[in-house]
Amino acid sequence: MKQSKQQHRVFMWLMVIAIAMNLTGLSNAFAEEKAKNVIVLIADGCSSEQYTFARWFKGAPLSFDSIQVGGVKTYVADSVIADSAPAATAYATGVRSSDKFISVGPQQDTLFCVPTPEAGLQYRPLATLLEGARLQKKATGIVATSRVSHATPAAFVSHSPSRNLEQDIMEQAVYQNLDVVFGGGKGYLLPKDAGGKRSDGENLLDVLKNQGYQVIETREEMADLKPGKTFGMFAASHMDPEIDRVQNHPSQPTLREMTEKAIGLLSRNPDGFFLMVEGSQIDWACHANDPAHLLSDMLAYDAAVEAALEFARKDGHTLLIALSDHNTGGFSIGNYATGETYSQMKLDAFLSPFRNMKVSSAALWEKVKNNKTPENVIEVVKGGWGMNITSDDASAILDLSEKYKNVPFYAFGESLSAKYTFAGWTTHGHCGGDVPLFALGPGKPSGLLDAPEIAKTCAIGMGLNLNKLNQRLFVDAQEEFDSVTIDQSQPENPVAKILYQGKAAQLPVNKNHLEISEKRYLLEGVVVYAPKTGKVYIPLQAVQLIKGMQKRLPSISL
Repeated sequence: MKQSKQQHRVFMWLMVIAIAMNLTGLSNAFAEEKAKNVIVLIADGCSSEQYTFARWFKGAPLSFDSIQVGGVKTYVADSVIADSAPAATAYATGVRSSDKFISVGPQQDTLFCVPTPEAGLQYRPLATLLEGARLQKKATGIVATSRVSHATPAAFVSHSPSRNLEQDIMEQAVYQNLDVVFGGGKGYLLPKDAGGKRSDGENLLDVLKNQGYQVIETREEMADLKPGKTFGMFAASHMDPEIDRVQNHPSQPTLREMTEKAIGLLSRNPDGFFLMVEGSQIDWACHANDPAHLLSDMLAYDAAVEAALEFARKDGHTLLIALSDHNTGGFSIGNYATGETYSQMKLDAFLSPFRNMKVSSAALWEKVKNNKTPENVIEVVKGGWGMNITSDDASAILDLSEKYKNVPFYAFGESLSAKYTFAGWTTHGHCGGDVPLFALGPGKPSGLLDAPEIAKTCAIGMGLNLNKLNQRLFVDAQEEFDSVTIDQSQPENPVAKILYQGKAAQLPVNKNHLEISEKRYLLEGVVVYAPKTGKVYIPLQAVQLIKGMQKRLPSISL
């Protein structure tokens, strides 16, 4: 029986290695250079055409133009067109996963070019670069203008079968022992009876304070921060679009300010740091076909990359990678209106409409939603976007807003771009093309890469073996112990219970601690439960504590 179980464990780890698709298989040339720090900056939802648009509007090169080194293929395990969750999972873990999955193994239904994973790897948590950096004693941080529990940041700090399970994602983030978190999402820290979103009764804000975190909510508080672990929650949900921020919530910091402060705090660690920065709302601007929102957040991202580059160039030991996860909106410079005149397009004629746009389309809708008349729409669009639209245009916007009930502001860009600008859009969704890759520093990649190679390159630069990291952080508890149950008496707060040689161990899901015989042990990783398979995954450290093993944990180095 024991021999069979041991053989099965070996087989499962071989499958982990297989699905990782040779995570350490990049060229040895990369391994010769090591990076003390790694900064990954993600412009969510854009590609070359949006960069070009921002460059024309800025009237100068973008901060990262000079470090373009190649491109990235963005497809995911089961789709030619990527959702942000599996796209970020590839960048965080080195594995292509499935639609809506957050750093867990893919389903068996894959594209022809993606190897079919073994069934046992579905929903299995996949260790991330951030978790590896933390085990290397590096400082770790996340910066975003979305909720920090949203898809892209979630993929670096959590493991979930769905990006929509933001309660679980935020809980894992809180128990990941990060050093710096800046973004939105305070609502997912608080229970509903305290004005938050959590239905499980947990008050994670109190947990953070008890863990010694500085919890801040304004740019002024951020400016005055002292060294130490910090959670900056600058909005109950997402932060404002950059174009609306100064007018609506000037106390929210810019993406550059958050990036600079995060680097300043993290770089105090003598062992280095890992930081992920996301320009989250470029994607949302393109979903809305909103050029005003797009330009402002694209240039905010440009400024954040500039700040990171200033540090990296001065430091000399930092691997910096800037890229997008996919394109969104099918944006183009030129539309059907330029079909016969494109070869005479002058810059002023192209940029003129965008220079008059002072607010996002979402802000326009805020002024329309309580007075849905053509006359009001005409007035609002004139004041916010500088366009003299007709009554027919206004009526078309109102009609289209009914179609997009959950996102009525999509009606503005779709209705007006083709008629009043020379920009084109093909969709409110994502697109499947390759995206540009920018990189600087030790071990930087080059050429046309598969998305998982981003994580592999960063891991090699850090001297990190992702296979070993997976084995250390996520052990299938049922493979190690005969008696493993999930107590779901409180469905939203499940607890893994393990009986071993008369000892009872409890491991709350999404947290990082173990209780045995009234003793509580902090773990180096979070406990993850996969409801679809009934599996629970625990750190190897927990296995050794339960079994009473006095054994050093294995290295995660290359």
